[in-house]
Amino acid sequence: MTATAPATTRRDPLMIGIRVLLGLFGAFKLYGTLYFTFLATAAQGGDPQGVVDWLVAAWSFALASALIVAAFRLRAGDRRIAGITAGLLVVEIAFSFVKLFAYDEPEALGFMAVDLVLLALLAVAARRNR
Repeated sequence: MTATAPATTRRDPLMIGIRVLLGLFGAFKLYGTLYFTFLATAAQGGDPQGVVDWLVAAWSFALASALIVAAFRLRAGDRRIAGITAGLLVVEIAFSFVKLFAYDEPEALGFMAVDLVLLALLAVAARRNR
């Protein structure tokens, strides 16, 4: 009887980095969403007032959760999940524009920068997998 070695798959460091950054970004966003929605005072930038504020909080919660799920689902060579993740990052950029212009939060520029870095890294990974 001949023993066969199990097939090994090479881990892609770029994809691992994308997934880690995506997961950390989603967790940071989720923490911020929960903090500013439920714990922060109005003076600290929290205390949502009215339906629109609660819709923005729900949008932020959904985006943060989706980023975390994408971090777990994203695999090298999976174009469908990569495309969904890229679309999610575009929606995240739109959300940052809302935060920047409607809520006058310059911190949104930092979030946009991370979104753009992640989009660029996804593009590099997609190009390598062709």
